Amino acid sequence: MFFAVLNDSPRQKFRKGERSRRMWTLREEEILVASLLELVARGWKSDNGFRAGYLSKIEDSLRSEFPNTNLKGTLHITSKISAWKKSYGSLIGILGRTGIGFNTDGDHKIDYCDEQ
Repeated sequence: MFFAVLNDSPRQKFRKGERSRRMWTLREEEILVASLLELVARGWKSDNGFRAGYLSKIEDSLRSEFPNTNLKGTLHITSKISAWKKSYGSLIGILGRTGIGFNTDGDHKIDYCDEQ
């Protein structure tokens, strides 16, 4: 995965009216991914997505790691998962083209031939 956050403090990206956008820390994202993987391992994932109540399970695991967190399932977690899906879809679209792929240096850069 690609992480743009270098420190563990949330930053405000911009203000829209009176509400501010919440930025996830790297540690929060790691706990979210670990929680999702744990739910898959415990059988909460089916062909059509996760079973009902998975957001409360993720909230519980985030609260156990960060007791004072204000992350909510229907607001923050679903938004983060949607953003990941959008990024993943874009990456799959790019890598699906002929002549484009990751380089062999291991630095997660995309290589392409001059024809592309």
